[in-house]
Amino acid sequence: MKKSSTALCALLLALIFVCVVLHVSAALSLYVSVWIGREPTQIGETILIEGKVTDDSGSVVPNAQVSIQVNGPTGTSIHIALANTGLDGTYSDRFPLVSGSPSGNYTIYITASKPGYKDAREEFIFVYSARDFSISVSPSSIVANQGESIYLTVTLTSIDAFDSPVSLSLAGKPSGVSHNFAPNPIVPTGSANLTIYTLESTPPGSYNLTVVASGGGRTHLASAILTVAEKGSSPSMTTIGVVIVVFVAALSFGAFWMRKRLTKLPKGRSPEVQELLAQLEAKGDRDYLATARALTRLEELRATERIDEETYQRLKREYEKRLRNL
Repeated sequence: MKKSSTALCALLLALIFVCVVLHVSAALSLYVSVWIGREPTQIGETILIEGKVTDDSGSVVPNAQVSIQVNGPTGTSIHIALANTGLDGTYSDRFPLVSGSPSGNYTIYITASKPGYKDAREEFIFVYSARDFSISVSPSSIVANQGESIYLTVTLTSIDAFDSPVSLSLAGKPSGVSHNFAPNPIVPTGSANLTIYTLESTPPGSYNLTVVASGGGRTHLASAILTVAEKGSSPSMTTIGVVIVVFVAALSFGAFWMRKRLTKLPKGRSPEVQELLAQLEAKGDRDYLATARALTRLEELRATERIDEETYQRLKREYEKRLRNL
């Protein structure tokens, strides 16, 4: 009886061991997928790393730890990150690759791990070239009336002998508004004229225009602000000219009127005032006019005895000093 019990226990232990081994060998494998994306920026580009962790049955594995290391062309590590998978088993990471980074192969090493599973490892290589271009738009802001056309200049500058054709496109313009690049595409270093044709019906407001330049595996963006004003609200050059002429004429008339007024002052003007007014005649600028006007008023108040002598002398010294410093 004892022998049969011992044999039975041994058989049960053997079955349990086999089940555990089979379970462990069947459920502990992880698999990690990798997707690499690249987004242009003003200073280079952003490398996107995304993927999913699953087990060998194809089921997603949440809360798995994903370690990421990126080595440059010389084998030096340039980026290290740690991410966790979400409930859907996905992970993501990003890092900048600035313009001027060395050309060559960049290697991404990814390891996915979770207690109770065997680690999954993946390796991915992407190529980066230092040859690039920069973009600028001039002017950076411009105003147009409804129905007017505006003109901007797009300049592409070659970096490290970049010489591939670059195509230009425009985003952010008002609905229904047309545009034209001439020429398009262009080879850096070079420029293109951008013409935007607004409509009589274009809604007034500010619009953020974005010029997109793509070519040679590179994409760069530049922005400009277009302000559409209601037709007739923005002064034309003719109107501005008329305003300037009227202003100059008014200033000249004011100086003439002031000189005529000064000649009608009481005969008892002091020699210092006579000298200062002579300087005013010679200079005729607005600062002299303003101070001399106050001085003239002071003389009138004294002549009509509406100001005491002490106040007159104090203010007179102040105004004369101001005129000498102009």
